[in-house]
Amino acid sequence: MRMLLFTFNLILTLTFVVVSPVAAAKDIKTLSIEEVEALVAIGPEEGSYQLIDARPAVKFNKGHIPTAINIPKAVMIQNIDKLDRDKQLIFYCGGLACKLSGQSAQIAIEKGFTNVSTFPEGMPAWIDRGHYSIIELEQVEKLVMGNSKDPFLLIDARPAVKYQKGFIPGALSLPKAEFPLKKGLLPNDRSIPLVFYCGGYACQLSHKSAQLALDEGYERVSVFAAGEPAWREAGLPSWGNEAGGIVAKKKIEGLPETIGIEEFQKLMVAESIQIIDVRETEEFAKGHIPGSINIFDEDFIYKADEAVAKLDTDRRVVLVCTTGARSGSSYYALLDSNYANKAQLQYLDAKVTFNADGTTLIEKN
Repeated sequence: MRMLLFTFNLILTLTFVVVSPVAAAKDIKTLSIEEVEALVAIGPEEGSYQLIDARPAVKFNKGHIPTAINIPKAVMIQNIDKLDRDKQLIFYCGGLACKLSGQSAQIAIEKGFTNVSTFPEGMPAWIDRGHYSIIELEQVEKLVMGNSKDPFLLIDARPAVKYQKGFIPGALSLPKAEFPLKKGLLPNDRSIPLVFYCGGYACQLSHKSAQLALDEGYERVSVFAAGEPAWREAGLPSWGNEAGGIVAKKKIEGLPETIGIEEFQKLMVAESIQIIDVRETEEFAKGHIPGSINIFDEDFIYKADEAVAKLDTDRRVVLVCTTGARSGSSYYALLDSNYANKAQLQYLDAKVTFNADGTTLIEKN
């Protein structure tokens, strides 16, 4: 009898040990699609979260939620140091039938993380809500270089001046600033996948264009956030003037169209130039060069006379943005305008990080 009781107790103990992780997993906090949308809208820093896609890399590369990183459940333990203990961890995968997010969350809890949650509805819910996804370089390369039989359209959202210098093979030029004028270039079939890209992670033109396409009723929209810089750095072939050895036509008179970083910094400190920041008002408000003036780049197209009236006519004028794309577009728009000081007009073709305290980090593209 004692042996039977001992055996029964042992079975109960083993059963508890086996099922307890599953029971614990049921207690993990879950987030709704509305809560995830709100966090993604403000970003990981302001929202103090880390969004983790627990699916295999091949699924992540094809499309994932913006701001997400990929740590597949199969290698979660080996990559546990990539998790941030100071932020809310949110795991997701392929929807309600997918167990990877819950299993990954449980591993995080067992490793001592306390602020852990899951988004059970996952990627399908994100797409069903009418959002675009982020696509990675590996998938773009397969589409462009792999002779895909499935139709898709790759779209360069940068200004034409950047597109002409070099673009991913087969890409259509549809600058974000000209989207309302040229959206007719997009296919009539709203189910054809659209992939937008621009000048890399710091460039928001592709994201804004993707949203405009969704507003037009396109159903399968993605953003290649790493953009043209990642394609070029990977050593993949490009089309355009630079790849073809074509030298762009130079300005007939006056200063060169672009200004060097070192010269710009000297003139900026000396306050001897007028600096025109062509980013959006919201971007300008978060950080800008002291003394600079904000004129949105699209105003040089749709409100040309009003925008030109704000420019100096008796000294050097330099246009700036985050990557040189929008400033370059504004430059060429001004060359076609009635602006009287074109000879002293230039733009900064560089990567610029604008800090809230008025300082800047300027690097080569």
